[in-house]
Amino acid sequence: MTKQRRQYGLWSSPISPVSLAEGRRLDGVAWDSDGQTVVWLEGRSGRGVLVAQTGDDAPRDLNSELSVRAEVGYGGGDFTVHGGDVYFVVHKSGRIFRQSLAGGGAAPITPAFGKAAAPVVSPDGRWLVYVHHDDPYDRLAVVDTQGRHWPRILASGDDFYMQPRFSPDGKRLAWVAWNHPNMPWDATRLFVAEVVDGELPRLTNERAVAGGDDIAIFQPEFARDGRQLLYVSDETGWGRIAAQELATGETRWLTPNGTELALPAWVQDMRTYAVLTDGRLIAAAGARGYHRLQMIDVASGAIQPIEGLADYSEVSYLAASPVAAQVALIASNPKAPPRVVRYDVAGQTTRVLARATGETVPAAALASCEAISWTTAGGEQAHGLFYRPFNDRYEGVGRPPLIALIHGGPTSQMRAGWRAEAQFFATRGYAVLF
Repeated sequence: MTKQRRQYGLWSSPISPVSLAEGRRLDGVAWDSDGQTVVWLEGRSGRGVLVAQTGDDAPRDLNSELSVRAEVGYGGGDFTVHGGDVYFVVHKSGRIFRQSLAGGGAAPITPAFGKAAAPVVSPDGRWLVYVHHDDPYDRLAVVDTQGRHWPRILASGDDFYMQPRFSPDGKRLAWVAWNHPNMPWDATRLFVAEVVDGELPRLTNERAVAGGDDIAIFQPEFARDGRQLLYVSDETGWGRIAAQELATGETRWLTPNGTELALPAWVQDMRTYAVLTDGRLIAAAGARGYHRLQMIDVASGAIQPIEGLADYSEVSYLAASPVAAQVALIASNPKAPPRVVRYDVAGQTTRVLARATGETVPAAALASCEAISWTTAGGEQAHGLFYRPFNDRYEGVGRPPLIALIHGGPTSQMRAGWRAEAQFFATRGYAVLF
């Protein structure tokens, strides 16, 4: 097809304002404990809808009247799944509800008191630990999963709490906490405590095992055998995965300097790696705005790229199956809108479970993205993501106009995933710089 010659900025684009408004937001992914069902959260016109997909069945909505959204801080940590039930926070109520994946209605298990986020169920299914906020206090709280008892405070005294995690045997609990005036990417501490059984559990032997005044800790996870605690630390200047032996405190790095595994944890339950059933890790390592998925052998330290997911350059909410070598995640690239993807490690196969948009515009008709760097007038190194104007129907005349979108950072960091606004302008003949 012969291209038309037309002034940059005046091209007709296949991306319309209507198509920009019709996309869904994909947030959060979790597996049920039997490894058969994947659940994710979709944002539809301001409502949070949980969607479940089991085996080869078609996805189905779980909630219609209740909108799912946690509101501790900036949000996040909206739901979890365990034992055939999904536990979620209802928008504007702050309450946690329980609903069977098999069908039926939802029932509250926490009272209408304060706000809740980041629920996590104990391995035996008896208790649910969550972050609770009631102005001006944050704390960790626990309730039984049937909602028969009034919740109990498990940990308090710090200004903020995030990312509670049970050990595989349920005998330990880990979490991240920090205090004013720090933000979670400035200075946090990682705590571990023993869980004491009872009608509702309590904690003992609470101790800080990582972090400090100038160190930020992100995403604690227990190893499958429970003997090691994994986490991301920026102690050396980069967000690196560390593995700590709980019995001895001995710690070693699993990832090198130069790649970034941390995210600015401005919402609950952000995840950049997942622990597979065989103990290996799948991790989204970031460099120059691009994510690259890697397989990490915890025992040997060997790191290999995952070719089956190489097409995706922005990844979030990695979640490993509890029974098989599979992982679910939300992924995109500059030419593909976000998708919920399930990846089978053994077979090296992927399956798309959900798409944020209809993907009606072919990738060949969209602009490419490249990471660029330049020296500022003050002698500093600056970085950006650059979209050259592109449209398979047009050849530009003159010089293209440039749209520079400057973000405030660090929570607004742009990565090389799907940016509908960039494609909206680039396919009209604009150069776009993030």
